[in-house]
Amino acid sequence: MLKIVGLALLFASTIQAAVTQKDFTGIGNIHVLNSSDWRSASPANKVGCLDNRGKFINPANNSDCGVFSRLDKYPYTLSTVEGNCTFNDETQEKNTDSYYGKRDSAWNCLAPFQVEVYDELYTIDGFPYPFLCFGDVACYYDAKSIPRAGGKTSLWQFRWGSQQMGITPGHVMLQLMWNKLGDLPKREDAANNIPGPRISLAGGLQVPLQGQQIKY
Repeated sequence: MLKIVGLALLFASTIQAAVTQKDFTGIGNIHVLNSSDWRSASPANKVGCLDNRGKFINPANNSDCGVFSRLDKYPYTLSTVEGNCTFNDETQEKNTDSYYGKRDSAWNCLAPFQVEVYDELYTIDGFPYPFLCFGDVACYYDAKSIPRAGGKTSLWQFRWGSQQMGITPGHVMLQLMWNKLGDLPKREDAANNIPGPRISLAGGLQVPLQGQQIKY
């Protein structure tokens, strides 16, 4: 009986620890993980963070990491002191090495910029940590390299298809993880109103979460 109770408590604690939409709210840092598989990724894979401009940095001090705020109402996007954050700033560096992402712009936070729901990042209920995804259930990102200490580089969305099944040759595959620092000023039921994606990882569902294959 004691063994059964112990297993039940372990199972309950595992369920309680699973991420929900409330875990990706408020203000926080965005940590960058060297990972190509969310199922084995953890904070131990951290190789840097995003700064207030949205660049991937390897900081000498964690205080150099950007502080992001997630809007608690539509379109639920992110911003920093530099402005709204987006992958749709056409002035940014393109991922020209990528077969399918050569026209993609790097993540950037700027003002003025009018964001829309397509600029939203989100997490998925059931994740072991609050990993951040974009678009059609795509949870991986692309950079040329992991910056040296004190350095920075651009971050792009990961794209794939039959001509390039994995990460861009010579690049590194990454994940983003929310490191919550605090809450926004209270607004009743705000966190409960943030919608998540239709997918949930409850019950140990194992899916790659690489987004849709591009077919051309």
